[in-house]
Amino acid sequence: MTENNFELETQSSAIAAFTLAQFAFWALIESGVISTEKASDMLTQGIAAHSKGDLANQQAGQMLQTILDMVQRDQRPPAN
Repeated sequence: MTENNFELETQSSAIAAFTLAQFAFWALIESGVISTEKASDMLTQGIAAHSKGDLANQQAGQMLQTILDMVQRDQRPPAN
């Protein structure tokens, strides 16, 4: 596998994981398994943990921040 293919696969995996995280939090909130407050707490903890890591971890933290913002605004992710 060439380096470009590996990088593309890595980026694609990150996008898929991010999308699944968005849907998973909405499913948990809408089904009543967790409250919006609990989801916010979980995301905040994840953001804090990632912010102490390397660049990839910091970028993951930024993606989690996007989900946290959506949860706090009660804005569901768009279905593409």
